[in-house]
Amino acid sequence: MHIQDNDFYITNEKFNLENFIQSILKEIKSMEETLVVDRIENNIAICENRNNGKIIEIDVSKLPKEIKEGTVLKYQNGIYNIDLEEQKKIEERIKEKMENIWNN
Repeated sequence: MHIQDNDFYITNEKFNLENFIQSILKEIKSMEETLVVDRIENNIAICENRNNGKIIEIDVSKLPKEIKEGTVLKYQNGIYNIDLEEQKKIEERIKEKMENIWNN
């Protein structure tokens, strides 16, 4: 099908480019995620995505053996690794909040 209207062609091409860019950005975000293990049930880790708050389930066989509730995971290039640095930051924020609650 050939369309003579150049404006439509440019608009359609722009739309396709924007969709392509959005799909690439979405893929990049999913390639590097920060997750926190909420709990483990029947060899499934129930995790919260720190970027968007979504809950996802991951088979524990795909995770490091040392995981437990509260473990922070970084998903990069198809691999889950424990992120001790981010875990310490989160624990410190929780500790500060608890101290503020008790001191007020």
